[in-house]
Amino acid sequence: MPAMASITVKKLDTVTDVIYDAVTGSPGDTGLALWRQDTGQPAALPLGHRAWLSFATRFNGPRTARRFIGQYVMPYTVLNASTGRYEAKDRIVFDLSGVMPQEIPVTFLSEGAYQGLNLFGSLLIKQAAASGYAPN
Repeated sequence: MPAMASITVKKLDTVTDVIYDAVTGSPGDTGLALWRQDTGQPAALPLGHRAWLSFATRFNGPRTARRFIGQYVMPYTVLNASTGRYEAKDRIVFDLSGVMPQEIPVTFLSEGAYQGLNLFGSLLIKQAAASGYAPN
């Protein structure tokens, strides 16, 4: 299993890095690992108003495959000028799940994981998600 670490991704401008700090590693099977975008955030921004990613793994029912689940939440937060408080107006939510059979060679599992997740991270899929419409 990989060791817990912070994750760095690029912003839309493809130049600026955004760091999702490691908050807690998974305590074991089914336990969530958690990252939060703390680096670069205003100190006054409450933790609940910061973007976060969670990820967990577990066996399926018959224990023939490992299932992974992840969730990314990015609150749309504004500072209310009249109250001086941050307010979450809405949030972007991504849910991800997958099944990795245990009777497949590790190299094939790795290739499938990389290709599948890279496809979801491809420019076309990113554009479709941002527009709210699948390519036609």
